[in-house]
Amino acid sequence: MAERSQPRGRFWRGLDWMWLGPEDGTTLGLLRIGVVAVLLASLLCHAGAFAEYFSSRSPLHGTWARDAFPSRMSIFFAIEQPWAVQLVFAVGIAAHVAWMVGWYTPIAAVLSWALWLSMSGRNPLLYSLPDQLQMVLCTLLMLMPSGRAFSLDARRMGRRQVPVWCRRVWIVQVGTLYTATGLLKSGDTWHRDGTALYYALVNPYNRHFDIGPFYASLQPWLLRPMTHVVLWWEILFAVFVAVHVLRSLLPRRWWFPDLRWPMLGFGVAMHVGIQLALYVVWFSPLMIVSYLAFVSPAELAAVQAWWRRRRPAATAAA
Repeated sequence: MAERSQPRGRFWRGLDWMWLGPEDGTTLGLLRIGVVAVLLASLLCHAGAFAEYFSSRSPLHGTWARDAFPSRMSIFFAIEQPWAVQLVFAVGIAAHVAWMVGWYTPIAAVLSWALWLSMSGRNPLLYSLPDQLQMVLCTLLMLMPSGRAFSLDARRMGRRQVPVWCRRVWIVQVGTLYTATGLLKSGDTWHRDGTALYYALVNPYNRHFDIGPFYASLQPWLLRPMTHVVLWWEILFAVFVAVHVLRSLLPRRWWFPDLRWPMLGFGVAMHVGIQLALYVVWFSPLMIVSYLAFVSPAELAAVQAWWRRRRPAATAAA
């Protein structure tokens, strides 16, 4: 009987090791600060027009708004007075600040998430695919115990560990986003012509600068090869995630290369270029901040130790 239960014991130990085991909460805490900072910046972009978007001042309000979006949930279907909507906005800003600094983190996270849910539910026409990423990442972070390190809660209650699934779910989310996006790019502009980046850069709806002739001169020798590089980088990102996870799980004798520098370095450069050239709102900052999930708490501790050693030396030199 004991021999039959042994495989099940190994299975649960393996599951605990891969998904449920504890790790230091520093990486998740740093991820919380970065992601919520972007969410707060995005929220502040609504300042001055919040009532016009979500109250009875909106062109689509009252019964018409509820009939237009019957499947949506929003507190602004019940609260429509402009002053009350602006008060909710102020509370939401305070909740985001509290979430970012980790003060009563679970409550602040739920309040912030409820505000984003209500905003996208009340006026979904304001938001596009990059904004949907905000909602997805906000939901994920809200469900995680992100206030256990780098937070006022941790200073008050002591730093605690977090389940390792938090960081790995975030990594899987990033990998799924990139690879699914790459697989959906099936048109000739991506595969045969290599003109997808060029047309994106000259599209009046997205571009920051009207410099079409300059982009046309770059197309044959830069934009066309970069179109194919970006496509395959996205498609192969799932392979990179698998290699990265295996590298962190398997013993050292199972050697896998650390591909984070080339893969994530290319991603940072790509997103900086996208942000400079195209109107993508907060998509690029959110993706770059999400790369923090690929840094283990042990690696972050090594960086902290290096910084602590460096500070006394810098102070003495000064």
